[in-house]
Amino acid sequence: MNAVNRKIVVDIGPECLAVNSDTIRNKILTSLVTQKIEICLDFVNTRHIDAAGIGVIAAMLFEGRRRGITFSMRGATGSVLDMLIITGMNRVLTDEIISEQS
Repeated sequence: MNAVNRKIVVDIGPECLAVNSDTIRNKILTSLVTQKIEICLDFVNTRHIDAAGIGVIAAMLFEGRRRGITFSMRGATGSVLDMLIITGMNRVLTDEIISEQS
């Protein structure tokens, strides 16, 4: 997790699956208790995501919105991006362009 101005970047990691969904949930929940107003979910290193991973992200989006926090994403490609599109998550997560200096 990196704080950038009023934004926190949460590294989702290589997999967002049922077996590690608690870890992902805890990473995002930890970010929700800060005074930041935006959380960026970083999928740059994520190669696999399943229904449980989507579910935990959806639950955290709901909780974050309830607290007035906005979410964005960056770096989703391949099957991860496909899953985000199929489930409609791409419509609620603003996609950021990653600068070459990140």
